Amino acid sequence: MINGAMKAFAIHGYGKASMSDIAKEAGVSKALLFHYFDTKKELFLYLWNLTAEKTQESLLLSGVVGDRDFFSVMEKGLRAKMDLARTWPWMALFSVKAWYEDDEEVYSEITRSIDKFPTKDGKTLRLLYPETNFRDDLDLGLMYQDMYYMSEGYLWHQMERGDIDPDKMEKEYMAFLELWKKAYLKGEKDEVCN
Repeated sequence: MINGAMKAFAIHGYGKASMSDIAKEAGVSKALLFHYFDTKKELFLYLWNLTAEKTQESLLLSGVVGDRDFFSVMEKGLRAKMDLARTWPWMALFSVKAWYEDDEEVYSEITRSIDKFPTKDGKTLRLLYPETNFRDDLDLGLMYQDMYYMSEGYLWHQMERGDIDPDKMEKEYMAFLELWKKAYLKGEKDEVCN
């Protein structure tokens, strides 16, 4: 039922997904859906919070906590999220679609939960990841923005294509990580130009 509801919201968005669409995707009756959730909004926010909870659990189990190397954390995080996508195939698409949801009924609650995530400036990154051999001339805040926007665009592109294949995505994203290492780490800069 959960994955079907995520699929319906991912495909239709909050405003256009009806409880009938959700019940159909979930393979349950509309009455059963209403037995568990009084409103579409309640279901949507439940899925949003479940996604955050499962992602956090997965990241904790991956070993990112306490890892002091930025790219090691990125790789572990990627693998954890792709493992999650293998278990919950529509979770990634749902979360991307929900992140950009602008329907007034849920917008403020989604935005409020997103605002809880701290931004990563250069000083914070150097403190969190002292074992990372970042280039001295690097603006880490700008690097982080570059990686964030590229990742966001990549996920959006995959969502638009409906091409959520965790194995393929993991392989492609690992290639991006290798490129970023070459661009942003000391001793790797010359390899980018070759």
